[in-house]
Amino acid sequence: MINDKLHTVPHLLELNRVERLYTGGRLLDKWQGLGSRGDSTMSEEFIASTIEYIGPKKDVIDRGISRTRLGNGEFINLQDLINLDREAFLGIRYYKKCDNNQMGVLARVGDSSVRLILQVHPTGEGAVKYLGFPTGKTEAWYIVDTREDEGVRPCFYAGFKKHVTKTLWRELFDRQDVDGMLGCLHKIDISAGDVVLIESGMVHAMGPGSLFLEVHEACDYTIRVERNYSVRPITDEEMHYGIGFDAMFELFSYKTYTREEIVEKTVMKRRTDMESAGSILETLVDYKDTERFSMKLLTLDGEFLLPGFDGHYILIGTRGSTNLEFEGGALTVPQGRGVFVPASCRGIRALGKGELLIAYPFKV
Repeated sequence: MINDKLHTVPHLLELNRVERLYTGGRLLDKWQGLGSRGDSTMSEEFIASTIEYIGPKKDVIDRGISRTRLGNGEFINLQDLINLDREAFLGIRYYKKCDNNQMGVLARVGDSSVRLILQVHPTGEGAVKYLGFPTGKTEAWYIVDTREDEGVRPCFYAGFKKHVTKTLWRELFDRQDVDGMLGCLHKIDISAGDVVLIESGMVHAMGPGSLFLEVHEACDYTIRVERNYSVRPITDEEMHYGIGFDAMFELFSYKTYTREEIVEKTVMKRRTDMESAGSILETLVDYKDTERFSMKLLTLDGEFLLPGFDGHYILIGTRGSTNLEFEGGALTVPQGRGVFVPASCRGIRALGKGELLIAYPFKV
């Protein structure tokens, strides 16, 4: 029987590894305390998700939708949990604006041993018009850890340089001049602790050597422009999901940037919100940066009352094991795991020594 108090407590989410086109996973295994299984295409974890996985493996549990274990030992996926009482779980300001029992913000983590494929995610308008999907995908990356394999420094690619036009981009694609396409984007080095914001419609690719925690809108559509990548060729369907190449090229923003402009736009500056007895709460992404979500980071040393929020949100243990105390119970958040916090759950105290990332849904 489902407990009628489920909307008043946070829910620890189960491990939820998925397969991607890129290889990695060694740092992800280490971060989650799983022991190293080496790099492979099992390189990504859906930390907190209410969307179905789009990818090559068809036997992913609950299609990649996150699950939690109830007190009776049974599992329930996050969409089904939310559907028990949308208003109580998502919040009165959100439940009518979140499509199909979705959370308003999701999180995943990937570990790249190679450069990810050149890609773009649709804007909200493009997703509706071309894909028949209600949500686009703006995303932000919190760089949890890095590695340098064979001396290659971690980096990302993003935004068109000033010389790029839609015509040039299409010509390079038609010729499959990957070096030429890469040369159209700015390359920016990154380190652990950095935060990067990629707006929907902006061409990008994560470089090799990063364990990146990604917060994003409720969408898994990725438009790809490389026919041959990593371990196998990429099909037309995997590039454009059947909408055709002409429509695919309408999903890119062709705004161009100087290097200074793209760094200013994508590399976020941390802002301290509060310091209390050795703990620090910082804003990583603000609603002024994007209205699609916001992110905070709690560096915990002792005890800290989590900030109130009039809606649901996600917690992710990014460093150390953290304890949560709330009315009616307690919960341990291991490093590398996510927690869904319903809107009706208030007054959570975090205790311990570690780090929690907090991801809030879109601005209302």
